[in-house]
Amino acid sequence: MSATAAAAVTFGSMINLPFAEAAEGPASDDIVNSLLQGAIDTHIHGGPDVIQRTWSDLDIARSAKAVGFKAVIVKCHVTATTSRAILVQQTVGQDIRVFGGFALNKAEGGLNPEGVETELNIGAKEIWLPTFWSESHIKLLKAKPADAVRLTDDKGAFRPELYEIFDLIAKKDAILGTGHTTSEEMEKFIPIAKARGIKKILITHPEWILPDMSIDVQKRLARQGVFFERCAQSLFPPPNRHITPEDYVRQIRATGVECSTLATDLGQPYNPAPVEGMRHYIRTLLTYGITPKEIDLMVRKNPAELLGV
Repeated sequence: MSATAAAAVTFGSMINLPFAEAAEGPASDDIVNSLLQGAIDTHIHGGPDVIQRTWSDLDIARSAKAVGFKAVIVKCHVTATTSRAILVQQTVGQDIRVFGGFALNKAEGGLNPEGVETELNIGAKEIWLPTFWSESHIKLLKAKPADAVRLTDDKGAFRPELYEIFDLIAKKDAILGTGHTTSEEMEKFIPIAKARGIKKILITHPEWILPDMSIDVQKRLARQGVFFERCAQSLFPPPNRHITPEDYVRQIRATGVECSTLATDLGQPYNPAPVEGMRHYIRTLLTYGITPKEIDLMVRKNPAELLGV
């Protein structure tokens, strides 16, 4: 089974599950709604896609605009979303910004500097290292190892294409997303990326099963000036990786709100709509002790700094 087919079976064919119960607490609708004004979600999956998605990129942008979001990034594991985002932007107008990017998976040529340069020139805001085609994800899916997009050669050295890609990202001051790489890999390539001039590094869902990053590693990476993209998806029941609100708060407190961003990673048929997922996420974090000022930093100011908006 190919990596795409395995991913579709694993993540795209689940039955609908109920919305996770909101935690009881003092967070009022007015407070939550006010924090959605100007919010930025840097990780949403829309259609078209080979994996079942409930909402199109256009649906996502319209719903986010309706509640006052400032910007969204639409993401796909198998094709670039840069041009799609530009077309959606032209349709929804300028009240919300719509961005796309490029994931370095096998369907798009893997470590493909030419593809990266093209997408950055079109306007890609984020380049993600391999996700479904990372070695760690291939192992998770029990797919063929030959399907993996490897960052290293047979001797364990980073491939020259990776250095080229880092240089291209640095030149455009774009975001490097870590994709589904491991904590061990990140601790090795992040210093290289920083040394080659990349200023914006966003650790993709550190709490998810990939990379399942320990707090100790997060603390070490935080000292290098990265951001952690803490995604709502894991708040919801299986087949998501369900973790507790206390887990989220513990990780945020360990590294500081100054280097955390809030995103959803939603768009799957068994999950709530991205906007409702963000609403639930904010309400839950408030209930468990994160302050409105801290939410403002993580859902507005930090991602705005990364996007330059």
